[in-house]
Parts: sequence; C-alpha cells; structure tokens
Amino acid sequence: MSAPRVLVVAGTRPECLKLASVVHALRAQPGLAPQLLNSGQHAAMVERTFAHLDMQCDLTAPQIVAASLSHALGALREQVRQAARKDGSALIVSQGDTSTAYAAALAARDLGLPLAHVEAGLRTSHPYRPFPEELFRRRIAPIARLHFAPTAHAAANLRGEGVPEERIFNVGNSVVDLLRAQVEDMRPLALPFLPETARHVTLTLHRRENYGRGLDLVCAAVLQLLERHEDVGVVCPVHPNPAVGHRIRRNLSRHPRVRLVDPLDYRPFIALLGQSRLAITDSGGIQEEAPYLGTPVLVVRENTERPESVAIGAATLVPLKVERILAEADRLLSTPPPARLAFAPESPYGDGRSGERIARTIADFLA
Repeated sequence: MSAPRVLVVAGTRPECLKLASVVHALRAQPGLAPQLLNSGQHAAMVERTFAHLDMQCDLTAPQIVAASLSHALGALREQVRQAARKDGSALIVSQGDTSTAYAAALAARDLGLPLAHVEAGLRTSHPYRPFPEELFRRRIAPIARLHFAPTAHAAANLRGEGVPEERIFNVGNSVVDLLRAQVEDMRPLALPFLPETARHVTLTLHRRENYGRGLDLVCAAVLQLLERHEDVGVVCPVHPNPAVGHRIRRNLSRHPRVRLVDPLDYRPFIALLGQSRLAITDSGGIQEEAPYLGTPVLVVRENTERPESVAIGAATLVPLKVERILAEADRLLSTPPPARLAFAPESPYGDGRSGERIARTIADFLA
C-alpha cells in the first residue's frame, strides 16, 4: 500500500517561512509522502525563499497574472485543484490567510479532501480588517478539518465559532521553529546596508489597508522621528508591490539616514531585526518574531490578530496618525527594551517545535 500523499501549498514568502518546519517534519515522518507546491501567486519569491532555506518545491504552478483579486483566486484555485488531482493527494495543507491559503481551501472542498490549516484561529475585532486576510481566514475555518492554532487565544476563537474541540490543536506558531534555528546558529552575518548610526529602526509596510495615504502618514512620522533623534537610522526593506514601493521611495529616498533595500532573505532580516532598537511595521509575522529578539514593535494598524504581543508589552498598537506614531516611537526609544521571550511552551507563540506536532497529528489522522 502506497503512503498517503500530502500536498503542502505555498504562494508567498510568509507561507514559505511558516511552512518550512512543517515540510521538514512531514518529510521525516514515516508513512507519509509530502509534496510541496509553489502555487504561482508569487512564484519567483517562493522559489527564492525556499532556496535560501535549502529547500525545493516538488511541484511549481505557472505564475498567476490576474487583473483582480477574484480572478487571481479563481486561477489559484484551479492550479491547486489540478496539482492535487494529478498527485493523488489525500490531504491538503494551507497556511495563514493569503489568496493561496483560501484558494487551497476551496480546492480541497471541491475535491472532497480534508484540509489542514496551519495558523488557524487568528481574528481581529472587525470581520473585514485587514482586508482580505480577515475575510479569508474566517472563510477557511468552516472548510478545514484540522485546525492548527498558534496560540491559546486562537484556539479559543475557534471554539467560540463552534469548531469541535477534537479538531483544534494548539501547537504554537511555526515561524518560531525557524526563528529558534536562526537564533541558535551563532554564525556572524554582515549587514552592509546598516546606516552608520548608534541606533537602528526597522521599517516594513505592505498591508493593503495602509495603501495610499496611510503609507504617506507613516513615512511622515518616520521623517519627524529622524529629526528628533540624530543617532537613529532607518532600514526599510521595500515591498515589491509598486503601490507600496513607489510611495515609500518618494517619501524616504532622499534622507541620508534612511536605507531603502530590496526584500531581505530570512537570515539577514532576522539579524537586522535583532540589531534594531525598534521596529515600525504593519506586518503580522514581525509581531511574533520580535518578542523573541527583545525588539519592541510599533504596529501601525487599527487592530491586530496578534493580541498576545500587545498583552505582554512587546508590541504597541497605534492608529495612522502622525502625532500618535511619533509619540509612541519616542516613548519606545527612550525606555528599556522588553526582555526576550524564551523558546518555551509557556511563551505565547510556543517553543519552536510546532512543525513536529503538526506532522505527527497529520500522520495520525491519515492512519
């Protein structure tokens, strides 16, 4: 009897990072035949990210070129469906709240296959913010058979929505697996793009909800922060989306203490984040990683699906108002940074062993 085939689907850089340990653990699990699919959402970035992690995809779908979100979803859904049919998949694994994750869920439903959802149960207080991520994860939940919650709070959200207890597994956040390996790797890493300043701030912006004026407001606050603190420099890995990159470059490219760089691979980015005195971001992943590095985070969003970081004082949520962003950044730069979280089961995002738990659960389920 052949081993059941598990189709793991990734389409964006964050999915690669959060699925890496899951794929490693599935490949090491006796009796399973995992296949890693590059969905085609951001095909080149997925290939590059996995290559940086010394991994390769087993299957690669064509790059999606679509005029709208709905067209992209339709194309991704069909590509995942075709791959699962051709591979003879017994189960599909998706991660998070991207277009690929939702398309994979729809494909699993189309084919009558069980779906394992990694990072299940994240919720904000608003059903459409951030858009489309919040919408996607709320629609994935009724489809998923196995819900791998990253925190106790996420597991409670799923219970509150009526997901049966036996389908919920609080396994920790799988990005912490990768972070733990990086932190334990003591090899020094050169960062030639750092400004020659005593303190550094990491800036990342990419959320759809901040497109346009929101980006301008954050950049204006950053420029004022640099005026107030002559010993501070900013490093901003610029997101490849032109709607983001154009505005960031227009606002920040002329300042001598700002370094605008191409998107960084995981290891140099974590090294940058670990050497930063502050991170200003709308990213979800940084809210999970920075607490383990002792770097305070200013989250420039109306709400967050990672309340754990706010609750322990590792992150501060601030609305898109220049004076508020500036005041909170000033405060965080003038107070001692938070203590690093330990890679331990009691930490909010876990101990860095999530992939192993997920792989064992999937193996037991398919057995």
